[in-house]
Amino acid sequence: MAMASKGSRKLLTSRVPSDLYEILEENRRATGVRSLSQFVADVLADHFGRADLILELELDLLPSSP
Repeated sequence: MAMASKGSRKLLTSRVPSDLYEILEENRRATGVRSLSQFVADVLADHFGRADLILELELDLLPSSP
């Protein structure tokens, strides 16, 4: 089954420390976002005040930052 378009997007590749990757992946699973890429895109959109660009993440499901 084909996925619906998510609109205009650009590829961003980033290397993160292994410990941070594990935190991101744990949070992705906990929030039910389907891919790590979408999770990171949604977290960045929230961080920069662009809630209109959040596609999957429900912010109230994110754990509090330490």
